[in-house]
Amino acid sequence: MKRTHDKFYLNENNKSVKESFVAVADVISRQKFSSIADVGCATGAFPHYLKKRFPSSHIEGIEYLDSLLNKAVTDFPNISFSKGNVLDKDSVTKKFDVITMLGVLELFDDCHTVLRNVLSWLNPKGRLILNNLINEYDIDVFIKYRPSSDNYIETELESGWNIISKKSLELFTKQNNSRLVSCEDFSISVDLPKQRDVMRSWTETNLSGSKDIFNALHIRQPFKIVVIEKLPKI
Repeated sequence: MKRTHDKFYLNENNKSVKESFVAVADVISRQKFSSIADVGCATGAFPHYLKKRFPSSHIEGIEYLDSLLNKAVTDFPNISFSKGNVLDKDSVTKKFDVITMLGVLELFDDCHTVLRNVLSWLNPKGRLILNNLINEYDIDVFIKYRPSSDNYIETELESGWNIISKKSLELFTKQNNSRLVSCEDFSISVDLPKQRDVMRSWTETNLSGSKDIFNALHIRQPFKIVVIEKLPKI
């Protein structure tokens, strides 16, 4: 899976607080927990926020790309970081009360394997919290794109921004000893301008006055916050 877009995290301010961080942390605070893992933590921005929000809890960031992981370890020495691969269940051996994934699930066409693996890293009755593109209609959408190039045929397609349906998540949980607890709309209040990297998201105000999120794919990004609970084995 090719993802050149991930490189921008190396130059992003990983100490700034995004609205998604606050919203997901608010959802986490509704339950009892002692450990949180952020899977696909990039350079550690969200674990950094979680440690400030929940200082008495064990916070761990899990990342696959070495370049991002190394920056996280350097920038936040007071937080635990480890390498893990959502496509390899055995790459993570610890168990957590809460696992978060922000903008991660939409990278993978085989989201069922990703979800099964990540759920296995939870304690019984633990919760997986996703900030993800979710389709309210019963349709799963798979996105592939590539930059315009003279070598059009040879340019590899890149992944990202898949939109899984709420219905597919409901069916998955019924088949995998878990339950879909909630699926809430998420929107942002700030204006995001277009940037030089046109795959970075920007906002456009719609007729109702709320802000829709777009990038160069020209697809409105329907972000939601999803909570899935791992059920105890019977």
